[in-house]
Amino acid sequence: MDKTLKVIKAIINALMTMILIFGIIFVTLYVIGIEPFVVETGSMQPTIQTGSLSFINKNITYDKIKENDVIAFRVQTGDLVTHRVIKITEDGLETKGDSNDVSDGISTTSDNYIGKNIFSIPKAGLLVKIIQTPRGKIVLITFIILILIYGFLFGENKKTKH
Repeated sequence: MDKTLKVIKAIINALMTMILIFGIIFVTLYVIGIEPFVVETGSMQPTIQTGSLSFINKNITYDKIKENDVIAFRVQTGDLVTHRVIKITEDGLETKGDSNDVSDGISTTSDNYIGKNIFSIPKAGLLVKIIQTPRGKIVLITFIILILIYGFLFGENKKTKH
């Protein structure tokens, strides 16, 4: 039983460490202007898969974008789109999803441009989407509370020797 308890403790400590590390990474990225967005369609496949977490660097200004860059922008509906720049004109940036047959047209100007995609993590956005649901939030909060309770009840008591 004592060995099982040690294994459970090790797993919980590893999970808490991972949560802390990911939290620090996401906060740091956000502070320096890199924001994650969940890719919800397959228009950029195979480059960026549906369900990926796409990291957009908001510090890369509109005038620094070149052809072939993958950028994020807002469309008239307010939705966020991540597509590749295929042509730069005086009127704006013409974009197209890698798996789309037709261009979006001149869909991006400095007004609706958000930033440049710097990398994406396949399938990581699916976890984010799950956590954003009411049930996902309840499960996550319950998990964190249980880990904290476990830590308080079964944490090592360190007694100082005099």
